Order: sequence, then structure tokens, then C-alpha cells
Amino acid sequence: MTISETDCLTGYVLHTRKFQETSLLVEFFSRDQGRCALLFKGIRRQQKKQLSSRAELHLFRKLAVQRLSRGELATAKVIESLGDYVPLVGQAAIVGLYVNELIYRLVGRFEAQSALFDAYDRLIRTLRVTPLDLKALRIFELAMLAELGFGIDFRFDASRQTTIKVEGQYDFFPEQGFRWLARPEGSGYSGADLIALGDGIMSDQGAKIVKLVVRQVVHHLLGGRPLKARDLLESPQL
Repeated sequence: MTISETDCLTGYVLHTRKFQETSLLVEFFSRDQGRCALLFKGIRRQQKKQLSSRAELHLFRKLAVQRLSRGELATAKVIESLGDYVPLVGQAAIVGLYVNELIYRLVGRFEAQSALFDAYDRLIRTLRVTPLDLKALRIFELAMLAELGFGIDFRFDASRQTTIKVEGQYDFFPEQGFRWLARPEGSGYSGADLIALGDGIMSDQGAKIVKLVVRQVVHHLLGGRPLKARDLLESPQL
């Protein structure tokens, strides 16, 4: 069988697990094919050549891989690692695991998501330099939801079908958006903060708001099922 250029994928490993005695099942996120399952046969054999290939299947490492077959579970091999590999450690690794699970749980198989892939690529590169850049994480979360068709409109009041007002206080509902609070009683989100987010300004307060509303949307999209990365790692930033 002749392998075409479409069988060469650029992307990142989201998750791996052992398969039979010598192989690995890999959830791979590629720029052109979206999320796909790949089987790397024999990659766990204790041979020098195989160990070299296996070492490249690290999380957060940008790779070029080649599919050797088609279908829901394609066999594949590593072609090369793209760029210098700097592993994520500490808080950066926690953020990376959280983002990987978001993609794994929310992105369908074989759905090309080039803009989302580019946003993920930027975030990983940022985390290598600034391990706990929460604003970069929040920007990625918003970009991800927008690309998946669940973008958040920070300038629209769903209850009154008008624009958010600077002096207003608002609550948020995943299926509706922001709604005016007639009696805020100290709760809710400031209209001024929401308008700033709508203008693309990510302040510290704005990042806190994004964290809360994204958490609500993700909870809704997952049907209330928890994210393992958030629960197991117990990170307050997520």
C-alpha cells in the first residue's frame, strides 16, 4: 500500500496505554485530522531502535507520525520529533494534563480543528517558559469552546436581549449565557468586567471569571461527569 501525504500527521500525544505485550495505544491530536487513535506496534520491545521511538511518545512533545493503515484504529510509526523538547514539570504539567483531558473528552474523532490545534500548540510553548500562566490557560479555554461551537458572549444579556451594561450585575447559565440580576445582593459578575472580556482584555479579575464560567460550561457539556485531572490533581487553578 502506498502511503500518501495525508497519512503523515503533525501533532501531540494526549494519552497512552499499553496494548498487548509490546505495543502502545495512543490518543493523538493532529492539526489536520483532529483527535485519532493510533497503534504503535512493537514499540515497547526492549530493543534499542524501539526504545528510541518510544522515548519520543512523550506528552507535550510535538511529533510527525505516519499512519501505516486506515480505519478507527490505525497503525503508525514515529517519523521525527519536531523542535527541541522541553518537558513540562510541576504546575505546568498539571495544566497540560487538564488541557489534554479537555480535548480528549470534548473533541470528536477525525474532526479537523486547525485553529484549536494552533491554540494548543501556543499554550504548550507558553507553559514551557511560564509554568503557571493562568491567563494563557483561560485564553485557550475560551478559544477551545468557541472552536467547538460553544463560544461565550461576554457582551450579551440573554435575559433582556440587549448588550451588557457597565453598571449591571449578571449571573451565568451554560445554556443561555449571562442574565441580568435585578437584585444582585453582592453576588454576580460585574458588567464592566464582562465588557472588558468581550473586548479581549484578560485582567486578573477577568481570568477568575473565565475560570468559573468555563467550569460551568464544561460541566454541562460532560453531563456532570467530573474531569479526572481536576479531581486527582486537586489543583485550585483548574
